[in-house]
Amino acid sequence: MKKILYIFFLFISVFMIKAQESPRPDFKNMSPQERREYIKNMSPEQRKKLMEEAAAMMAIRNLQIPVEKQDAFKKLLSEYSQSQRAIKEKFKPNKVRNQELSDTEAKQMIDQSFEVGLQLLNNRKLYTEKFLKILSPQQVLKLFDHEGQIREKLMERREKMGPPPGRGPATDVQ
Repeated sequence: MKKILYIFFLFISVFMIKAQESPRPDFKNMSPQERREYIKNMSPEQRKKLMEEAAAMMAIRNLQIPVEKQDAFKKLLSEYSQSQRAIKEKFKPNKVRNQELSDTEAKQMIDQSFEVGLQLLNNRKLYTEKFLKILSPQQVLKLFDHEGQIREKLMERREKMGPPPGRGPATDVQ
């Protein structure tokens, strides 16, 4: 009898925890204004996760990735995005300060931008090999094309919605 009660309470506890988690709304049935308000009220971490999930789902649909490969693809895409972002973080020129640089400092920044560009390219080559274990070469090529399209869409949406609270104008995103 104790085991049955224990299992019952465990089940109820799990159910209550799941019930407390806020379900993700159906964005397709929301008006643009409702979506905008919902996203504006999210924390930056939640907003970032939502955008990454949306980008992954768009890529899956666009590339027509079979269901059995989708989880591996999502994980690898997330890993690739984090890796690219980490490299980009190394080079964030201060646009206002750039006007005050000496020629030597400006040359150093140019050289640094080339180094970061090479690191991004090398990282892309590394992940191309990893993606080829899951996707066909045509799909990988389409993925990198799709990557640019998603960046453009996100920038367009950010311009429409305005920057997240506490952030500057849309021009500060790379």
